[in-house]
Amino acid sequence: MSSHPAAPFPSACKAISAAIALLLLSVQAEAQTGPASGQAQPATSAEPAARADAKAAARPAGEAPQPSGQIATVNVVSERQTNRVDRQVYDIKNDASTAGASIGDVLNNVPSVNVDPNGTVRLRGSERVTVLVDGKPTAQLQGENRAAAINALPAENYESVQVINNPGAEFGNEAGGGPILNLISRRYTKPGGNGSVAGNLGPGGRRNAFANGSYSAGYASVNGTLNVRRDGNQTDTEEVRERIDPATGAVSRLRQTARREGINSFVQGGVGGRYNYNERDTVTASVSVNKRGNDSSASEHFTDFRTTESPVVDYTTRRKTDGDALNHEIVTGFERRFNTDGETLKVDLRHSSNNNTADTNTLYQSLAMPATGAPVLRDYAQDVETRVRMTDLSVDYSGKAGAGFLNTGGRWQRLRQSADNRYLFLAGGGLDTRRSNLFELDQDVLAAYGSYEMPLNKLWSFKGGLRVEHTDQDLDQVTSDIQASNKYTSYLPSLFLTYKLDQFSNLRLSYADRISRPTSGDLNPFVNYANDYYVSSGNPHLHAVKLHSLELGYETKIMGLAPFSVRGYLRKEGDVITDRRVFLNENTLLTTRENLGDRRSGGIEFSVMGMVPPNLRIKGIALPNIRFMFNGNWGFIEQDRTDALGLAGGKRSSPSLQLQGGGQWQIGPDDVLTLMSFRQGKLLSGEGYREPFGMMNLAYEHKFDKRLSLNIRANDVLRSTDQKFRVETELLRDRTDTTVHQRRLYVGLRYTFGGTTGNDAVRNALQAAGVNPDSPAAREAMRMAQGMQQGQGSTAEAPKAAPAQPQPQPTTQK
Repeated sequence: MSSHPAAPFPSACKAISAAIALLLLSVQAEAQTGPASGQAQPATSAEPAARADAKAAARPAGEAPQPSGQIATVNVVSERQTNRVDRQVYDIKNDASTAGASIGDVLNNVPSVNVDPNGTVRLRGSERVTVLVDGKPTAQLQGENRAAAINALPAENYESVQVINNPGAEFGNEAGGGPILNLISRRYTKPGGNGSVAGNLGPGGRRNAFANGSYSAGYASVNGTLNVRRDGNQTDTEEVRERIDPATGAVSRLRQTARREGINSFVQGGVGGRYNYNERDTVTASVSVNKRGNDSSASEHFTDFRTTESPVVDYTTRRKTDGDALNHEIVTGFERRFNTDGETLKVDLRHSSNNNTADTNTLYQSLAMPATGAPVLRDYAQDVETRVRMTDLSVDYSGKAGAGFLNTGGRWQRLRQSADNRYLFLAGGGLDTRRSNLFELDQDVLAAYGSYEMPLNKLWSFKGGLRVEHTDQDLDQVTSDIQASNKYTSYLPSLFLTYKLDQFSNLRLSYADRISRPTSGDLNPFVNYANDYYVSSGNPHLHAVKLHSLELGYETKIMGLAPFSVRGYLRKEGDVITDRRVFLNENTLLTTRENLGDRRSGGIEFSVMGMVPPNLRIKGIALPNIRFMFNGNWGFIEQDRTDALGLAGGKRSSPSLQLQGGGQWQIGPDDVLTLMSFRQGKLLSGEGYREPFGMMNLAYEHKFDKRLSLNIRANDVLRSTDQKFRVETELLRDRTDTTVHQRRLYVGLRYTFGGTTGNDAVRNALQAAGVNPDSPAAREAMRMAQGMQQGQGSTAEAPKAAPAQPQPQPTTQK
């Protein structure tokens, strides 16, 4: 029998229970009385014990630990900007404008980034941008698939965007090369069950709905998402092409008008999970599937005046396309955290695929035809199927090495792409051999990298790295029996220097080399006849563009609060892949691609964020609580001049000004109004240029309570997204004007559920800490916590606190 008396045990149990209950309630109260800006508080880890190396477990993929050089975090305009030695990070998960928006919509709120109505992504005016998800490439963001995916993927799936203008050695050159936009997926680490559902309605049958949920307890967590969207744009295009006869100077004129409409459905679902089977090792897995429609219709009108004032050839076409794109991705990961804080080993294996089909019927109607030299108009059906298969295996190690931090690893990636185009005449069903073709591309990339980061003294720190990539490309134009191979090894150095001026200010200098590989469409040599006036082909002999980038930046915080930065940058692109246009005859224009000349760009970029503090009064007048951001990029672009024969000598150059800004007005405790806008200046492109364009969006959120909110979003308020392209050479003048009809209003509701409240909060917190929730002490803690909550609820309801002014957070050493 025990010699201990039985009486003291209940008292001890009650004391322990009271301590647990008070601790849990204080943590809960702190979470519930945080800043009203909506910034997410640090989530409770799902690991069995709180450890320093849990920081590495919560770090997103593609984000290396930083021993120094990180400055404080601040929330402005629902964006969290964290400037690190090689990137800027912008929080999008709390932005009111994300409700029902695509990731393309939200990227327009990120400084120096814009996405046009076609889904083309630009960073500092350049289209040569790599888009990654959690630091890794994915099949649906490859090549021609990317633009449609950018306009369809829901912003709700992501919590932040990393802008990496000069990528370090740990980043590969897949998915486009050049600077990187790294989309960081939402992390689900809050204990217990959490989730949200939302739905929005727009004009013309447009709608979207979203649901996500997660559950974390003890050693494991699971999460799932479901998205449904039906959306798209209508455009009207007018193109006038003038061919100049080099011998006589006579001008032949062709006019084409088109109305296109593509409103498509998108369905996406995914599940994932994390399991910590001990204090050091974690395994993760996820599966995602989505299906996007390719349905569209177009009415076109061709009028060929040749050298006269009256139409010589006049006809119309009607096109109707049915199809879809099916994407899937499977991801598995393993992470080992060692004794030393920040020392980790990560293994990531993922496979993704994209199957894209489009079946198009084209019908012609002749309005006027000459007796001779008329185009052949035959109704036809076009069946197109493209496939992308990508397998990616990476191993990354991070850890202390001497006075600094070492990152090293390797990657193997296999990419398989095919494009099968079949054209059948509707009358008789014969195969149109001028346009039917099969193209296949196999690409393997083997890479290794290493980088080392360390402080040189109290003021200076550096990060240097080298990446080596071996590329093996094999292409086969099966129809034309053209094969080609391209094998090369690239050595890509990078260097980052940081000088700490004071507590809030840094100078940063960075240099990086990158490459940008040609896409499958760039390489396919088959001559594709869109019609008798326009044909196109790729070039199997293209090689990668070489990119060299240098940047000097100054970052500070005005009054220790408002982030401000200014950066100067220079970039050189060698052997640029350029469009070349050549007339095959007096009517038919061939567009192909070649490595021609160099392209240089540079400029100055600035960004400022701030806020009007709540309850601020001037002469007794209360100022509105507004958070704001404003940034701009003045740059120049210079490239070698080209013509029908290649390099023509001389340079073409143009300045460009990009402005972006917005604000978030906290009208009251439950109402927020957000305005965001951008303007992109003139851009050189191939043999021509693109006229300036812009966009302004509004978003309004009203919270009925802590869980239910009303969301209203207005796109393109000023109808300023029209696209205008110009081409001017000695033999060709081309003017293309496209009106984009995307000014519309979306209205919807959002509801969140779960969270750490009541007894569930206590049980989840106990489970997350590895405590048995069914133990006597735990049961007593839950009973006491419930009583304390009831006592708090009986008191008079306190007035809602005004949004807190953001305060600088201490530097985090990772």
